[in-house]
Amino acid sequence: MAKTVVDEELDEETGGGFSRFLFFMTPILFTVVLLGVLLTLFNIDFRNTMIDWGNRIPLVKNLVPDPIAPEGEATDAAKEEQKQRESTEATVKELKEQLAKQQAELQTANQQAAEQQEKVKELQEQLASVQQKENDQQQAAELEAYQKEVKKLANLYAEMSPSKAAAIFNKLTTEESLQMLSVMNNESKVAILEKMDPQKAANLSIKLKDVKTSEDLAIAALQSRLKMESTADTAATASGVGLSDTELGQTFSSMAATDAAKLVLQTYKLSPEKGLKILKSVNGTARSKILTEMAKSDEKTSVKILNQLVSK
Repeated sequence: MAKTVVDEELDEETGGGFSRFLFFMTPILFTVVLLGVLLTLFNIDFRNTMIDWGNRIPLVKNLVPDPIAPEGEATDAAKEEQKQRESTEATVKELKEQLAKQQAELQTANQQAAEQQEKVKELQEQLASVQQKENDQQQAAELEAYQKEVKKLANLYAEMSPSKAAAIFNKLTTEESLQMLSVMNNESKVAILEKMDPQKAANLSIKLKDVKTSEDLAIAALQSRLKMESTADTAATASGVGLSDTELGQTFSSMAATDAAKLVLQTYKLSPEKGLKILKSVNGTARSKILTEMAKSDEKTSVKILNQLVSK
């Protein structure tokens, strides 16, 4: 009976202790469960929050691990990083494409510029070639016209009497005489050479064997004339005596007016000063006859010569 009472007391003490334990633990458990439910409902990471608070404490932060990002946030961060990487790669790729495009355009522009420069060079060469061809044609035409005048003048000398032609040839330079004789036939050459000064005729005969081209003869004739006139001017300046026009006037006064007119016209075309000098050297009667024949042959040139004679 006593044992039973003791057992009952023990049972009561044990039951009372457990009741007290439940009494204290029930609110705590309820609170923990409630906090867990609330944290779950509001998606609050309690552990990371506590760790974050611990990292803010100077001494405790060395003992507290780094907070772990939630799986969802880690995935979002990874996705965001992937997007940024892809965006950066796309931007770099686009910039590379733009750079390659600009380089290609620059290369094309450089190539086009080189082609344009080559075309300009070709056009300049073509222009230079055309200009050179035109100059050559112009010089050839001028030389041809000059040779025609020389032939006309030589024909006039050939139609004159050999003695009169020889008298004129004796006053020409050797190169001028050679130029005239080179376009004459052999009969006219022989007739004039027979009446010329023997020494000059001999020199001309030797040079006729090695006659050059008409262009070389023309240049040589012009050079010899310039040299002779320069020498004559120097001599006249030194002696104070000019060239005599008496012999020249007598020669043309004794010629037929028709021949003299043709000769004066041809001479004027080659050298206007010499043509005017011839007309001034003859007397008035001979000049009148020569001008009349000149007007019949070339009225325009004759009027021009007459105006020059009057003005001078």
